[in-house]
Amino acid sequence: KKNSFHTIRNLSKVRFLLTKDQMKLVVNSMVISCLDYCNGLYYGIAEKQINQLQVIQNSAAKLISGKYKYDHVGDDLHNLHWLQVRKRIVFKIALLSYKALNGQAPLYIQDMFCYSYQGYRPKLMTPAMNTSHGQRSLSYIGPKIINSLPTHITSAESTETFKKHLKTYLFNLSISDTMKLTK
Repeated sequence: KKNSFHTIRNLSKVRFLLTKDQMKLVVNSMVISCLDYCNGLYYGIAEKQINQLQVIQNSAAKLISGKYKYDHVGDDLHNLHWLQVRKRIVFKIALLSYKALNGQAPLYIQDMFCYSYQGYRPKLMTPAMNTSHGQRSLSYIGPKIINSLPTHITSAESTETFKKHLKTYLFNLSISDTMKLTK
């Protein structure tokens, strides 16, 4: 958190030297990449930590759009084509699950899942978990997310098509609908 805000503060000092596209590239590589690093592990953490990560993302969006500290973010995240933090977490878990389902993930990730073949496409089975830590694991939450997505998304022929459809789907979901997606 401190490191991200320190980076944002330093970048704001040189903002006038860069174009908007250059600033977006720098912020993506120095701030947003830190938010995305292992963000699949953030599933199930306290709302307070999710909000702190969202504040970092909002600050990065304000930096790119040229807004000041107390200005409203508004549609800046949407204009930058950035998903909110909670949706980014769901996106990462769904992508890993899709890759495992289609044999594109490493074997140790594919082995985490139980498959059932219904029709011509395999589905992921949700294992029984008794602990809250177990219910935060990829082998538990991955199947719940991937199986709750519409079939036009999960039946995508390529990973790029899957990512495109999933991002569009998540953009159109409200935060409460995103939370229902994982229940």
